[in-house]
Amino acid sequence: MIRFPNTLAFRLTFWYTLIVIVLITIAFSASYFSLKETLHQNMKNDLAEGIAEFQSLYKNEGLAGIKQEIKREEESEEEQKSFSLLLDKNGTQIYSSNLSHWELLPENQKIIKQVFSTRKFVFQITSIHGTEYKTIYDLITPDILLYTGESTEEMQDILALLSSVFIGMLLLVIPIAFLIGWLMAGHAVKGIKEVSRIASEIEKGKLDRRVSVSSQGDEITQLADTFNGMLDRIRTLISEMKEMTDNIAHDLRSPLARIRVISESTLSNDNTPQEFKSAASDTIEECDRLLQMINSTLDVAEAEADTFQASKQRVNISQLVQDACELFEALSEQKGIKLVCRLENSCYVHGNIQNLQRMLANLLDNAIKYTSGNGRVDVILTGTHQNIEIVVMDTGMGIPGNDQARVFDRFFRCDQSRTHDGCGLGLSFSRAVARSHGGDIYLNSSQDKGSCFTIKLPIT
Repeated sequence: MIRFPNTLAFRLTFWYTLIVIVLITIAFSASYFSLKETLHQNMKNDLAEGIAEFQSLYKNEGLAGIKQEIKREEESEEEQKSFSLLLDKNGTQIYSSNLSHWELLPENQKIIKQVFSTRKFVFQITSIHGTEYKTIYDLITPDILLYTGESTEEMQDILALLSSVFIGMLLLVIPIAFLIGWLMAGHAVKGIKEVSRIASEIEKGKLDRRVSVSSQGDEITQLADTFNGMLDRIRTLISEMKEMTDNIAHDLRSPLARIRVISESTLSNDNTPQEFKSAASDTIEECDRLLQMINSTLDVAEAEADTFQASKQRVNISQLVQDACELFEALSEQKGIKLVCRLENSCYVHGNIQNLQRMLANLLDNAIKYTSGNGRVDVILTGTHQNIEIVVMDTGMGIPGNDQARVFDRFFRCDQSRTHDGCGLGLSFSRAVARSHGGDIYLNSSQDKGSCFTIKLPIT
């Protein structure tokens, strides 16, 4: 059993060749039948013109002239190609050409009577010895009928020659079309092969390799660009993972060092029971901080993976923001910060209420934490037919321009924020929640002038 290659290049070549064959066959068929119909019509017209010539000849020279013309045509042509037969009203033969080859020629008495009665010619196709003839019955005088016909052998030869030319051309075109199709397919999949080759090298650890494709068409170029973009994204993620690991190591080192110092101090000194309790309290506090960092990291991972689909419900986001503002109102008053809420009523989203609460709480907590006394924090909720926007705007210290692109990264903390409690996961969690709900968070900040965080969520 022949097994053909299961490659894209071969399939493209096969379909290209098949389409070429089909198109050529359609073109030949149209030409063949058009030529056949034209030849048939021309032969029919020739027979009708012959009748007209005999009618004119009878007027000028009478029956003798017609007989002379039949004899002359018989001598100038092969007797197997045409015949002529004169008949009277009773179907009796008056005169004919040599009919030795036409022994099986039928004389249809019914048609003869029909022509004499209707005075209209009858065109007929007759077959003798496997050869097809076109015949016509028509009157040359009111009392004389001419029955004449011609062989279609020449026409059949022309059509047979055309068929032979088509078969020869098809046998020549198939290998040429296959070769051209193979070259075209090879050129078309060149870019795909390049992507495959680069992917194989990347699999071996060469992450810096990129696909370079030119003049391959928009589809291949788009594939190469998408593949390169994916590689850049993978490389960025690996870089971020390495940076996150470094940040985790840096942030975990301090509480672990303090736990070790507390433990060593407790073991090396003759402490009172109260000092033991103080050391244990400090140890628990540092452990709690470590646990908070680990739990927050897991929460961010769950939010990014959107594992809360089953617990999502229709949430009144207007009421949620109102509750959050009331919760942080006491803290803002304690710091002397004016907290202003401007909310539209009856805005709903489909989401996880606990995660949405934590997202709002993180933004409000940061806004109040990094805003000094006599400052201001504005919370604005607006809605359209498609989205809602929650704006948390403060007049705090702001974020430097070179840090704004990184504030949503895990464990990233600006230099001015390291004096405050935290582990650098609040904004990462907030963005993960917004994106898991089909939205996002955007930042606009100026150092020493304040920050503006805008949450966009699709409305339901």
